[in-house]
Formats: sequence, structure tokens, C-alpha cells
Amino acid sequence: MLAVANGSLVANAGPDQTVMQRTIVEFDGSSSTGNITNYTWTFFYGGLNRTIKVENATFQFVIPGIYNVTLNVSDGKGNRTTDIVVITVKEKPVDILATYWLGIVIVAAIIAVISSLYAAVTGRIRTIPEATQEKMKLALRQWRKILSQVLHNSMGLAGVLILVFFIAMAAFGTFFAPEKVDFTHPGPYGQLQEPSPLHWLGTDFFGHDIFSELLYGARTSMIVGVISAVIASVLGALVGLYSGYAGGWKDEVIMRANDVVLSIPWLVLMIVVAAMLQEITLTGIILIIGLTGWSTTARMVRAQVLSLKERQFVERAKAIGASDMAIIRRHIMPNAFPLVFANTILTVAVSILSEATLSFLGLRPVGTVTWGTMLSNAGDQDAFHIGLQGWIIVPGLCIVAVVLGFTLLGYALDDIMNPKLRKR
Repeated sequence: MLAVANGSLVANAGPDQTVMQRTIVEFDGSSSTGNITNYTWTFFYGGLNRTIKVENATFQFVIPGIYNVTLNVSDGKGNRTTDIVVITVKEKPVDILATYWLGIVIVAAIIAVISSLYAAVTGRIRTIPEATQEKMKLALRQWRKILSQVLHNSMGLAGVLILVFFIAMAAFGTFFAPEKVDFTHPGPYGQLQEPSPLHWLGTDFFGHDIFSELLYGARTSMIVGVISAVIASVLGALVGLYSGYAGGWKDEVIMRANDVVLSIPWLVLMIVVAAMLQEITLTGIILIIGLTGWSTTARMVRAQVLSLKERQFVERAKAIGASDMAIIRRHIMPNAFPLVFANTILTVAVSILSEATLSFLGLRPVGTVTWGTMLSNAGDQDAFHIGLQGWIIVPGLCIVAVVLGFTLLGYALDDIMNPKLRKR
């Protein structure tokens, strides 16, 4: 509704809006007319009146409900007029991965322990053939050797130390956070407070402690990076295994399709896919990154399979009548796995950086705090000019450090596992 003062001054707060929980809403008062000297937006939210004195404002509604946002304009001569816009905030759907991630891990660990105990009690461990037991022991010795080589490699050791710190931060940091952050409600502190002994990095626009958000963001950023990388590597490995081993026209068709995907920049492809979704959850951002990042792994695995399937041990397996699936499972996959594993470590770094980039561009997961969403929110509030430089610098440095850690470890593993790169 529009109000008029002296026939010329008209406030226009824009149309009513319906948004999802934690969506950043943009308010545009530029359609107001008259000789306006002051714009004031008033939000009655969380039991408090909050005002912003700008022509165009942004606000993020965390609590579902219906809110009236008031725009007051004046012309400096005592004339004022008001317009009200109604914002309907709907509750976002539950993201199972973001909400129950710890429970999923605990349940998986319990199932693994129970399965092991059951196997021990029923004697099934003794039914494992001796040849299989020897293979398991050999594989264990090989991984111990690789671990020793990594720790004696300068890049590998540096990467391990960095990652141990951030993995511990992701796993246990939330237990030591100054605020047990509930991102569905406004924080208990004042808005945009500068750093202090109580709030090391200050507080955000919603009254949450930024250092606490940093600790919570470590967990979600690591979840995004690891799971996205695993999805991309598994999908790429399956495509590469099938294409390389099948050969012929099947290989040509699959690789030409793979070339098409490779010709599209990964970031552009992710932006297009993310933009097509009306709402992005944590699970959604993981799938976007994982399902668009498999093509490089597929080409690498295919090249390895083309080399392996010409080896003598594969020819002998074919000669004794082994099926294609048995050859792939027993001979091709074990020999290709080390390179896939090293590539997965590198992909984790790219996945974390991709999430941060998408979030900074506004394509961020709803209702979830990651280091990328922290950078995005800090940019929206112009953190550098309001004394909250740490809001941008610290999450940015964390992203750089984690990406560096995964990159160093990945290159070290590649150097150790790839015979072509191995130092002699």
C-alpha cells in the first residue's frame, strides 16, 4: 500500500514476497518518488525492531512466519510517507545429511563393529581362504609402506599435519564453540559487534558469534569436500573402467561424450546446474559438485586400464577362462586403485574450493554454514568497512590452508603411487 504526503512524496517498498527460510531478501526502495533525503527500513524480527537507513537493503529471515517490513521516506521538510511489504517465510525442508550426519557416522560404526563381532563369534573369519588372507596381509603391508613414504616426503608430511589439524577442528570444534549455534533462530548477541575478548571475530548481522560459525563451517566444508570427491571419483572410475576395458565403438562413444563434458569449464557447468535449482541444500551442493566433476577421473582411469589389460597377467586370466567381471575385479581395479585414491585426495581440495566459489556467487546451501557461506555473508554486509575484517580473512585463510593440505598430500601420493612420477 502506498501513502502520499503533500501529493508528491510516495514510498514504494516493492511487492510482497514469499521466500524459504534463511533466504536473503533484497528490498528496493528506488521506485519511491519525490525529493527524498532519507530512507529507513524497519524490521520487527526476533522481538526487536531493527532499522537500516539505505535505499536498498538486504535481510535474511531465519524464523518461519509472516513479517511486515516498513519503508519510511522523508524529504527533509518534515514530510514523511510509509509503505509496508509483507514477507512470508516458509520453513525449509530438513536436509538429512546436514542434520543427522553424526548419527549416520555412529550408526555405520556400530554396524561395522557388530558385524565384526558376529563374524568372530560364528567363526566366519576362519572361513576366509588362506590365499585371501595372504592378499589382505600383503595389502596391509603395502599401505603401511605408503604411509611411511608419505611421512618421509616433505610435501606429504606438511599435508598430513595441516589436515590433521583441520580434521580435528571439524570433528571436535563444535564442542568447544563459544556459542552452540542454532542457525534457525537469531543469535543471542548484538548485531555486527567488533572483535572482543568475548567474540574473537565479532558477531554477524543475526547476532551469532562468528568464531563459532567458523568451527561449525569447518565440519560442513569438510563433509562437502570429501563426499563430493568420493562421488566424482567413484563415478569417474566406473566410467573409465568400463570404457577402457570394453574398447571398440563403446569406448569411442563414451569418450566422445566425456570430451563434451571436459570441454565445458567445471565452474560454469556447476553454476548452470545450481542456477536451475530453486533451492540448494547441503545434499544438493554435494551432488552438484560430485556429479559434474567425474570426467577427468574417467579419462585418467581409462588410460590406466588400456595399459593394464594388455599385461601378461590379464592375458593369462583370459586364457584360463576368467570372466570379464572377475578380471576387472581381481586384476584391473586393484592396480588402478592407487592412482584413483591419489586423484581423490586432489579432488577433495577442488570440491572445497568449488563450494566456496558457488557460495560466494550466491549459490549457497540454504540453512547451512560453510566457510564459503561465511565469505558470502561477510561480503553482503561489507565486513571490511564495518571493522569485521576477520569475518572475511579467517575463513578465507582456512579454505586456502585446507586446499593446500589436500593438494600437498595428493601430489605426494601421486609421486609415490604413480610409477611414471616415482623418484628413482
